Amino acid sequence: MILSNDSSPGTLTGARVGTPSRVRQDCAGLDDTPASQLDREKLLQHLGRDALHGSISRDFQSAYRVVVDEETGKKRSVPRLYRTDSEKLGRCEYVMLTNKQYSAVMVIDVDQPGESGGHPVHLNAYVKSVIFALVQRGIGPAWAGINPLSGKAQFIWLIDPVYTGKNKHSSNMELLKATSQELGALLAHDPHFAHRFSRSPFYTGKSVEAYRWYHQHDRVIRLQDFLRQVREMAGHPQYGKNMRQQFSSGRELINAVKARREEAQAFKALAEDVENEIGAGLDQYDPELIDGVRVLWISQGCAARDETAFRHALKTGHRLRAAGQRLTDAAIIDAYEHAYNIAQHVGAAGRRSEMPPMRDRQTMARRVRGYVTQSRNNAYSGSHAPRKTSSSERKALATMGRKGGQKAAQRWKTDPQGEYAQRQIQKLEKTHRLKKAQGRSTKSRISQMVNDQYVQTGTLPSWLEIEKEIGVSRATVARHVAALKKSGDYPEL
Repeated sequence: MILSNDSSPGTLTGARVGTPSRVRQDCAGLDDTPASQLDREKLLQHLGRDALHGSISRDFQSAYRVVVDEETGKKRSVPRLYRTDSEKLGRCEYVMLTNKQYSAVMVIDVDQPGESGGHPVHLNAYVKSVIFALVQRGIGPAWAGINPLSGKAQFIWLIDPVYTGKNKHSSNMELLKATSQELGALLAHDPHFAHRFSRSPFYTGKSVEAYRWYHQHDRVIRLQDFLRQVREMAGHPQYGKNMRQQFSSGRELINAVKARREEAQAFKALAEDVENEIGAGLDQYDPELIDGVRVLWISQGCAARDETAFRHALKTGHRLRAAGQRLTDAAIIDAYEHAYNIAQHVGAAGRRSEMPPMRDRQTMARRVRGYVTQSRNNAYSGSHAPRKTSSSERKALATMGRKGGQKAAQRWKTDPQGEYAQRQIQKLEKTHRLKKAQGRSTKSRISQMVNDQYVQTGTLPSWLEIEKEIGVSRATVARHVAALKKSGDYPEL
């Protein structure tokens, strides 16, 4: 793309032989020479396709034909394919250069209007500045297509072909998707562009809205390096692979996990102490709180007074428990009344105060105390997110409890009549008796429901209705229904 002595748009001669030392910025550094038939043949060769799915117009339904499956007799739509060596492909103004399983190019649709004319100089000013920066870095588009009426454009980059199986995940396809999103956002692209049908660089018709295509180079980009440079231009952070810690032995891994656990427990204790000491004081600096109360709203200007008061009382109860203080009725009721009055003040919406009577407030305090004392999770204390481990690391960590299991199995074998084995047998027998009783109860409830509906309506409930009514799984329903039919206790229509 070295500028010759002639400054006309068509005199950029070095676009296809190297990185430019001096280019025309008003043309975004692009070669203004229309693509030739040889350029199009090179693009087809890179695509590696014998036929392409094309559409003659924007009526994309006409790009499919309906056929009848000989085996099933059902109708289905199949794409209209055009051989790459046929003249019919030139009639298609739109073509599908990529699909979900294969892609050899990256197409970006820039929906930013420029000026009429159809040359690079007529592109949108912002788009020209970005394309010029890409060209200066040696990663400019291989093809540029420009709408002669609106100045909108589509750009094509050649990439190493990426594949994925049907309904399968492909890391290369994910990389292509990420690169297209980053580059498209940098170029202020059309976010609704489906990357399926795009303007065809092989169109030879006479439509006034047909894009004019300009071939720039035949370089094939490496997606990972290209994505890194695009992110540098956009000022976005780079995302590298997560470096996993390597351990020389399972024992070293176990010791490391124990150390992390102790650090996490110490951090959690420290966070809980800080929360207990200054948690209530920090509420006054929270812009979403009003005098320490988070007001819930039914609609604009109308507060949910009862729910606001109850949630604040529950929050207060959790904090009292974390601080080791008593959950007295007075403390919980005071928190409830404070929150109710705040909600009434800021969101009464013309309603009178309807504070529940003291008897109901005392009942509420008992409910809050029950919720707090029975809760296993403390929603108002600090948390420390666990670190992920690999499959091999999880297997190594399994040895932490494996020795105990081996010892227990050894006791079963060497001393089946001993105290340990007999104690475990008693536990199992108790569990089995409980499970049998639960099974008989469920079977009886299903039988009762089926017989009641049969007597009242003369119909039998479906398995889905039994699942919802009894609250059991489909497998449980199937098992008990089969047993009832076998015993003759299941009615028949």
